[in-house]
Amino acid sequence: MLETGATAPTFEGPAAIDGEIRTAALEESMGDGVVLLVFYPADFSPGCTEELCSLRDLDLFGLQSDVSIIGVSTDTAFSHREFADRYDLSFPLVSDGDGSIADSYGVLEDELLGGHRNLARRSIFVLDDERTVHYAWSDEDPTSQPDLDAVRAAIEAVSGDDAAVERYRIATAHYRDGLEEYERGREAFADDDWVTAAAAFDAAVDPLTDALESFDAARRYGDDDAVERAADHANEQATDRRNAAKWYAMAAEHYGRGDDAAGDDYRGDADRVHASAADRDEPAAPDGLLGTDDTERSSD
Repeated sequence: MLETGATAPTFEGPAAIDGEIRTAALEESMGDGVVLLVFYPADFSPGCTEELCSLRDLDLFGLQSDVSIIGVSTDTAFSHREFADRYDLSFPLVSDGDGSIADSYGVLEDELLGGHRNLARRSIFVLDDERTVHYAWSDEDPTSQPDLDAVRAAIEAVSGDDAAVERYRIATAHYRDGLEEYERGREAFADDDWVTAAAAFDAAVDPLTDALESFDAARRYGDDDAVERAADHANEQATDRRNAAKWYAMAAEHYGRGDDAAGDDYRGDADRVHASAADRDEPAAPDGLLGTDDTERSSD
């Protein structure tokens, strides 16, 4: 099997991509971030379905724009298309009909799955944009599953600070969207417009949740101290804003129903968290974040 530090062989072949059959090449996925290359024995087999669906559902720390997943097996591209459609797999599935791709990675089995020949062994490779292998896993047992925590760690190690800043930038956009709805809710709340306030605070929750998750991803990815500190601070701020939005929404709903006692309880919880967020600097602007100890903060 290809080991860490080796240069991954290039390849191309017919593939199922977005419901179509067309040629896919490894080179097409290089240069944009990390490539997660997954070999599996056969479409529709239980172990393969579990593995590929786990990778589909794995958020990869919100880094789908920086992580390209490619599946490879010896099934036909038409079988791949049915398999991808059945399990909503959005990444390319390449047909390795003669087993040459699996063979070049050292994961072709002469006998597997009850005597079937020339099938790919279940394997995962994490590649950087120069095709260097940073993680390699394989198992002759077709029912075994990869350690997704190890896959995450490998992707983090490859991605580094550029990916961290990009996640931070995305998180900042989510945060601003959530903060806009949050402030709209605060204005309606002050006017006792409970319906508008509840709707606005509810609308703030999802983008603020997306923001805190992406800030947390940026914190885990970054090796630079300034990035880690900024992401940690921003995650705390997004968490407080999100929690306050939830409680203000509940308070508005209870006030709107005439249940002032419950409304006061939720409002008290929200006010405390809001005060903490208001006393804290807003998340640093992403521009110039890398390598900068003193980052310019946006005002509330």
